[in-house]
Amino acid sequence: MNLTRLSVVGLGVAFLVAGCGGRRSNSKVDFSQMGPSINSKRYANLEKIAARDLKCDVELTPQYLGENRYQMIGCNTEGIYELRCRVGQCAWVPDVRLRAEFDLGCAKSELQTSRLDRVTEGVAGCGKRATYRLLGSGYGYSWVLNSVVAQDEAPAPAPAEEVPVQTTL
Repeated sequence: MNLTRLSVVGLGVAFLVAGCGGRRSNSKVDFSQMGPSINSKRYANLEKIAARDLKCDVELTPQYLGENRYQMIGCNTEGIYELRCRVGQCAWVPDVRLRAEFDLGCAKSELQTSRLDRVTEGVAGCGKRATYRLLGSGYGYSWVLNSVVAQDEAPAPAPAEEVPVQTTL
């Protein structure tokens, strides 16, 4: 009985190691053009995370942005992810716009980001702006609102040209 159970578990592990564990195919991805830290296992993980975030079941198109940042494109949307590694353990940093979309009440496609430092991003859109701080917990990362959501001031209307009124004496 134990030998049968051990054989089934061993066979399952063999399939997972061989790549038959239900992963999407990434044979179209040229890892030599995708930065120094990416490999097939990390890419499969990115593809799974991005498919969930983007609500997209079709094959995603990756684009390497440099500095371990990747843009995943599919289903008329896109997301930006960053791979961070520490002492051999790597995790994907999610797109800050996914969090800002809720806080700013603005569609992700209308949000612009600015990297302020390694762990801080500014996000602006729909006349609002906020700052986010990256926090690491265990093996994952998440963005936390690090400022009040500020309303951008609308430019003051230009003074209307005064037209002199004609007077009679």
